[in-house]
Amino acid sequence: ASLKAFRRPAAPPRSRRQVLTAAAAATMQESIYNLVPQPVAVPQKAPLYRSKHPHNLPPTFSTFGLMGTSKPGYSNVAGSYEQPAATHQFTKEYSTFGKPGAGVKAPMEITLKGTGKGGGAVQLPDKVEKFAYADSVPRKAPLPTKKELDDHKKQLAQTKEPKNFITSNAVENILSVPAREPDPVDWTKKPSFGKVPNYIKKIKADIAQEYDYIRTMQEAEVDAAPAGMRKLEEGEREGLVRQLKGKWDEINVAYQKTSVLNLNSLDTIGKVKRKEQYEAQLAQIERDIEKLSKKVVYVTLDE
Repeated sequence: ASLKAFRRPAAPPRSRRQVLTAAAAATMQESIYNLVPQPVAVPQKAPLYRSKHPHNLPPTFSTFGLMGTSKPGYSNVAGSYEQPAATHQFTKEYSTFGKPGAGVKAPMEITLKGTGKGGGAVQLPDKVEKFAYADSVPRKAPLPTKKELDDHKKQLAQTKEPKNFITSNAVENILSVPAREPDPVDWTKKPSFGKVPNYIKKIKADIAQEYDYIRTMQEAEVDAAPAGMRKLEEGEREGLVRQLKGKWDEINVAYQKTSVLNLNSLDTIGKVKRKEQYEAQLAQIERDIEKLSKKVVYVTLDE
């Protein structure tokens, strides 16, 4: 009994004709059974959509239909679903799409030419008086007519004498006074002739001031000794140079008096070492003199 409850229900039995029709449609591309009209299923129409939101309330912060009211520029700030208890409504009567019923015309009932109240020809009375300004209103003089303009041109042509421009130009040139040439300027008599202009003096003074400032900065950098060292005074430096030169002279005299200058006499190891020792001392003193010959010399601080 439990197995029968879970079995799929059996399909209804089909007739022999339905079996043959299905088999023929599956095996053959063209069949007479295809000409038989099949029943068309009528689609089920979905139910009409009904919104859950009230239709007589504006959306949140709506600005529609607020013209001419004492409300601010928006309504339904809280987004409520219920009409407020106040008597002031957010819309007025017939303020959206006009009056319903008889006040609305059909789309085909348009206003034709000559049937409306305004526009088109206006029926005038039989006797129409000419428009005239009141006497109290000041008016401009009327414009001259074409005939008056032509007569005025003829009068001007009769009274105007022709001018001979060649003769008049000749007379004007003869009677005119020649223009006086300006006096020549002697530039050598000017007070500033041969002197340096003031702007060049100013530029030179600025450049000299810049050079002085740069020189001062460089001297300050030179005077500033590194950490743990001091600048050697000029007298002390010259004294050391004189002492080194004297020491070099003494060693050189001793070196010249020995017999190590001749290469033939270097027959022992002692002579060779003595010659190398003299030369090393002289070279070291020369290097020390070269170092002390500079303008600025730094030495370590005495402990």
